[in-house]
Amino acid sequence: MLLTVILGIIAGVASPNFEQQVKGALEGVLLADSPLSPKELTLLTFSICLVAASILAWIFGNGSALALAIGAALGVFGPRLIDRIKSGNKPDYDS
Repeated sequence: MLLTVILGIIAGVASPNFEQQVKGALEGVLLADSPLSPKELTLLTFSICLVAASILAWIFGNGSALALAIGAALGVFGPRLIDRIKSGNKPDYDS
């Protein structure tokens, strides 16, 4: 179960790094007429990373959907929480 949480954390942290690769792969195939919005691209990339993490958890034989979801939430919001704790004030993520 701990491995599944770790895989979820990795999926959450790694998803922003793969957005450009996913966008590049989809531009030539699907997005000629209607491009994705930035939020849709972020969600699609996160979903792809989460599916990859769930496949790895299944291969290792200890896949738990709850553990994967908790790990993914920690991976997505963990860097923001760490920044907030380090800075001591509320960071501005909209700009």
